Amino acid sequence: MLTTRTPKRTRRSAGKAAWRIAVALATLCLLAAACTATDDTDDTTADETETESTDRATPVTASSSSRADEQMDEADDDQEQSALGGAASEDVIEAAVADESYDMAEEEMSDDASSGLSSSGGRAQSESSQSAEPEPYEPNQRRRRAEPDNFVDYGINPFVDTADDPFSTFALDVDTASYTIGRNFLDGGQLPPFEAVRVEEFVNYFDGGYDDEIDEFTISVDAAPSPFADPGDLLLRVGVQAPHVVSDALRPDSVILVLDSSGSMNEEIGTSDDRTRRIELVYDAVDLLLGGLESDTRVGVVAYANNARTVARPAAVGRNYDDLIRRIQRDVRPNGSTNVAAGLVNGYRMAESEAAAGRNVLVLLFSDGVANVGATETDRILRQLVERPDISLSTIGVGLGPFNDELMEQLANRADGSYHYIDDHDEAWHLLGGDVNSFISVAARDAKVQVIFNPDAVAAYRLLGFENRDVADRDFRNDAVDAGEVAISGSATALYELTLVNPDVAGRRSSDVLAKVTLRYQRPASEAITEVSTTIRERDPYRSFGDADRHFRLAAVAAEFAEVLRQSWFVEDTSMRTLRTQAEALTRGFRGDADVTELARLITAAQRLQ
Repeated sequence: MLTTRTPKRTRRSAGKAAWRIAVALATLCLLAAACTATDDTDDTTADETETESTDRATPVTASSSSRADEQMDEADDDQEQSALGGAASEDVIEAAVADESYDMAEEEMSDDASSGLSSSGGRAQSESSQSAEPEPYEPNQRRRRAEPDNFVDYGINPFVDTADDPFSTFALDVDTASYTIGRNFLDGGQLPPFEAVRVEEFVNYFDGGYDDEIDEFTISVDAAPSPFADPGDLLLRVGVQAPHVVSDALRPDSVILVLDSSGSMNEEIGTSDDRTRRIELVYDAVDLLLGGLESDTRVGVVAYANNARTVARPAAVGRNYDDLIRRIQRDVRPNGSTNVAAGLVNGYRMAESEAAAGRNVLVLLFSDGVANVGATETDRILRQLVERPDISLSTIGVGLGPFNDELMEQLANRADGSYHYIDDHDEAWHLLGGDVNSFISVAARDAKVQVIFNPDAVAAYRLLGFENRDVADRDFRNDAVDAGEVAISGSATALYELTLVNPDVAGRRSSDVLAKVTLRYQRPASEAITEVSTTIRERDPYRSFGDADRHFRLAAVAAEFAEVLRQSWFVEDTSMRTLRTQAEALTRGFRGDADVTELARLITAAQRLQ
């Protein structure tokens, strides 16, 4: 029978402090209850509970269940151990995802009051486990955002004890807006608000360097010791690469542009050396988009301010390109308030008309997101839109101060699209100046990843980012649950920190499985459900961080940079110095790569601002 192993945490002092405070409060409550009892046995039990709670109080998991909840029925416990990999072989790990054993294990983990852990670190916990959680971290007050920019704090994933929950399930995310927004703040001489930083979007701004196959998704899994983690811990990278050639991809036959023409779009953005009005940046981005579309793609345009209006009805872009550009620059002029809901409703009406003719439609919203007229909240706006599989919505944010990041991110997240942000002409080109079809075409819908960790090899794990992309473990094969969309040739990377049962590098040469990774998605045209899986063994990780693939190291640096800006409680004081050293090494490994050079520059800028 497996036993829970408490991993070392030598550098996570802030997290330890928070947990110790929580444990101390819980202990006081237990002692108070013990004092009111007349039975001496109750006092003994309280003392034992205090000792046991203190022994288990580390930031490894978010579970703080009562002692009674932790004592599972022995027969059920043996059954769960068998399902989740009591033996360290690939066959046993694979058996854990067979429908019958998976359902059994998942029900035990989800229904037992002592569990309360969600797939990516306890975002959806039971009330009993929440009562003894550490207080939410409170980053430095000078870093908190100032109105009117609107960002949302989705929290930080904790470590999860693998013996309690070996499953980690999340929806793929290919958004990149957070990195660009962070860069915008740093270029303006400010550290970004901690709420604006989403780790996965920093990582996925950069190319993962994965190989692709024709008509098939590929999964890449590698690991290495990280200079940002505890000695003996591993950083695990899970990479998903969409093919460049897909037989049943979905390319939109029609694109409906919904353009913000409110007064705030007249404000200037950019640095002192490169200032431009927001609306001019939209003109530039739309020009790039239209120039890259197939000539038979139908394009319609809606603009909104106080109210919405039709600028151009859908027509093939090839023969109407010049007329479309002329109309947009003439008729989309900043003035008035921001009625995002009216613009989207009109855009969706136009999209529904196109979809009724058998066309697939992409609605593309350009806006600073500051809705101040009509429906102003995401839920209220979405309720006015008709949800249908042949219409998707992507968003492109423009400008800061004011800017509503929450609205733009959630609209795309919940309407089967992606969210990006442009702050200058170079970023507009970065997003839309290449193969536009790879931006607008969908290779996979409702893409989900599930990682099953072997409790014999991995003591605890932590998913970096994806806090707002959590999927319940039991819903991995529930195709009615919305997940993420991936474009043709798109890629997504997720990183985990792993605390190993055997941290000795020399002893990690066995064939035991560390983890099994499964991707599940729907092919857009055929609607066929596909699963792809791979495993990583204890002998597979790189011996050192320096030996790792350069794209692995780039992802690690981008993630740690986000963790620093996020003021994560898992970051140590020396992280910024280590980041600079590793970023400088990357510029040599990616010689001539402007994005990597820029990352190193931003790390230096952030260090000066701290």
